[in-house]
Amino acid sequence: MLQYKEYYMPRSVVELFDFMEQKDGAVDIVSGGTDCFAREKDLSKRPDTAADISKIEEFAGIELQGDVITFGANTRIQQFLNDAALIDGVPMLRHAASYFADQQIRELATVGGNLANASPTGDMVPPLLALDAVVHTLMKDGDRMSGRDIPVADFIQGVGKSALCGGEVIVSVSCPVLRGYGCAFKKVGMRRSLCVSTVNSAFLVKVDPSGRRFEDVRIAFGGIAPTPTRLKTVEDQLKGGPILKERIRKMTDCLPDDIVRSRSRREYRETVVRNFLVAGLLEALAEIDILPE
Repeated sequence: MLQYKEYYMPRSVVELFDFMEQKDGAVDIVSGGTDCFAREKDLSKRPDTAADISKIEEFAGIELQGDVITFGANTRIQQFLNDAALIDGVPMLRHAASYFADQQIRELATVGGNLANASPTGDMVPPLLALDAVVHTLMKDGDRMSGRDIPVADFIQGVGKSALCGGEVIVSVSCPVLRGYGCAFKKVGMRRSLCVSTVNSAFLVKVDPSGRRFEDVRIAFGGIAPTPTRLKTVEDQLKGGPILKERIRKMTDCLPDDIVRSRSRREYRETVVRNFLVAGLLEALAEIDILPE
């Protein structure tokens, strides 16, 4: 059970920032609060006050404009599995959500919280990185509000470190709607169920009209470095080339020697990356009915 000396639930953005100003910014921003439970054993790392933003309407919307879908920071992970607009607009996140804890946690956990926690193994982060997603933030600057648009690639800056400044909060996330792409998400952890990822990964592939060549490839990994990682070298090697099973298998030779920069279990993680690279690409292709020879 979460314990705070003061727990406040603002109903608007103005009310939230007024409260944060009163507390000189020493406030935990929570919505579902699932990540906070992991910190309960060390209360010294948490402020005495929490602001629950789950009732703020501006943080909850889902909007499609052209080829871009924007969803609020309060979007629950479960919504990626049952909201029609999200299933259609960002199917990649449906793949990740299906591996995210269990339904009870998914009903509480939010996409904003998963980003703000800045864990190298956050399950929603590799898919958002592969999608070239953008995080939209808001902060109070004197008497006015100001915002920033931060690419997910720049948002997580280390273990538990994000690009957020003091008093800045995540409002929403935007992703391009990528039609015709095959998706796959793979993860491995220390337990067989409800596991925190040791390594996780996201794959997006699009083929040319002939169905024989890669038109676009996006590969992202979490848990192999202090920040999430795009495999740009492999992506560039595959783009425009023929879709052949043996060629996909040989992509493991293109991985940099320092692909794993985590401090622990490097050999294990390297093996996982090689295996996931091949399996993830084949699964993403299979989703769009492409079976390489």
